Amino acid sequence: MKKILFAFVVLLAGTTCQAALFSGPSAFSSLPTSQLGGVTNNLTLTDTANGFFVAGQVIINVPPTPIAGTLANWTVDRPLDPTYGSGSLITTTVLDGFSQPPAGAAGNTSGFVESIFTNYLGTPTSLSFIPTSLVAGVDAPPWISLTVNSTPFAYTSGGVNFLRQVFQLDGIYLGGPGGNWIVDVPVYTTATVVPEPSTFALLGFALVGGLGYRLRRRFA
Repeated sequence: MKKILFAFVVLLAGTTCQAALFSGPSAFSSLPTSQLGGVTNNLTLTDTANGFFVAGQVIINVPPTPIAGTLANWTVDRPLDPTYGSGSLITTTVLDGFSQPPAGAAGNTSGFVESIFTNYLGTPTSLSFIPTSLVAGVDAPPWISLTVNSTPFAYTSGGVNFLRQVFQLDGIYLGGPGGNWIVDVPVYTTATVVPEPSTFALLGFALVGGLGYRLRRRFA
């Protein structure tokens, strides 16, 4: 039985080992901006084995007059290795955090955060997309582990390609003393290999074969 399982592990490793998915670190391709006021960018980027996450706060200094437009927007890219090869993948987007408007009155708005492979925008799509909304400037529903996976897509590496995160959120300030509007995150962007059906079939054959071997030894 141990020999059978060991052989399966070797076979499984041989079917899943490929070149690294990424060829470099993540970076802002578009730094945080806002149409509602000056921006203090306290966001940091952290790379992981299968992606990256953006954490911290964007602070927008809103004037004491009515104003509307993009509250916070940024884009982060991590380059994909053109020598990776092929596989079935999914992207995942996870959002935590909050929106905290300054004193005064704020309106209802919407936005989104998404993760995508830049060369897989159509069909098959690599998009994992979370719609967001602000009610009176506050996140509703709350941004607590909001998670969306893309559908599995057949990926073949090559050329210039990135795992991209886009954050876009609108804001409306109806009036008041103005002040700091805080947008707090992390946002996680990841890409995960989906095991092929043949891999599961191999696992089933290995387990059934191992069970049969043990039964034969037991009743022989």
